[in-house]
Amino acid sequence: MSSRQISLTISQAAAIFLAALVYLVLLLWWVLPVLRAQVGLHPATHWYLIGFALFPPMIAYAVWQARREGADTFAKLLGSLRVHPMTQRDWHYAAAGIFTVLGGTGLLLAAWSNLARLDLLPPVETEPWCIDMSPLEGRDRWLLLLWVPMFVLNIVGEELLWRGYVQSRLTMRHSWLAIGMLWLAFHIPFGVSTMVLSLPLMLVLPFVFDRTQNTTVAILIHAMFNGPAFLAAAFGLLPG
Repeated sequence: MSSRQISLTISQAAAIFLAALVYLVLLLWWVLPVLRAQVGLHPATHWYLIGFALFPPMIAYAVWQARREGADTFAKLLGSLRVHPMTQRDWHYAAAGIFTVLGGTGLLLAAWSNLARLDLLPPVETEPWCIDMSPLEGRDRWLLLLWVPMFVLNIVGEELLWRGYVQSRLTMRHSWLAIGMLWLAFHIPFGVSTMVLSLPLMLVLPFVFDRTQNTTVAILIHAMFNGPAFLAAAFGLLPG
C-alpha cells in the first residue's frame, strides 16, 4: 500500500484541537472531582490519572490517520508522523529552541512577579488549578514512578498529533503561528497564568518544527520544558 499524505485546512485543524479541548474539559469537570473525592489517593496522582485518559487517544488518533493514508509499516508510520533521527542542524534548532523557551518563560515569570509586587497584577500561579503538585516528601516521591509514563504519553501524544500529524499537513502560510494559537487555546482550561507562561513554548516549538519538519525535535523541546518544571514543582522549588 502506497502512502498518500492528505492536506488539512485551518478549519479541519481547528476541529481536531476543539475535539481534544472538549474531551479535556469533560475529564476535568467529571473525572477530576471523582478522583479528588477518593480519600486514599495522593493529590499528585489526580493529574497523572487524568493524563492516562487524555494522551493515549491522541497517539491513537495520529497513528490511525497515518495508517489511513497508507502508512502500513512502522517505518512508514514514523515517516508519516515526521519522526526522524536528529541531524546536526536539528540539534542546533533544538538547542536554540530550548534556550529561547526557557529564557522567554523566565522573563515572563519575572515580569509578572514584579508587577504583582506593585499590585498591578494578581500573584502569578505557576501551577494550574487542576494539578495539585504540593512538594512530594518521603515515600510520596515514589509517586514519580507513576508520573514518568504519564509524562512520556503527554509529550509523545501531543507532539505526534499537533506536530507530526496536524501541523505537517496544514496548508496555509504561517501555519506554525496558527498551530501555536490553537495549541494555546487547548490550554484555556488550565487558566490565564498557565497560558501566559506557556506563550514562549506555544510559539517557539511550532516555529522550530516548521523549520525542521522533525517531530523528534519538537518532542525534545517539549520534554525539556515540561519535565524540569514539573519536577521543580514536585520538589517545592517553584514560587506560588
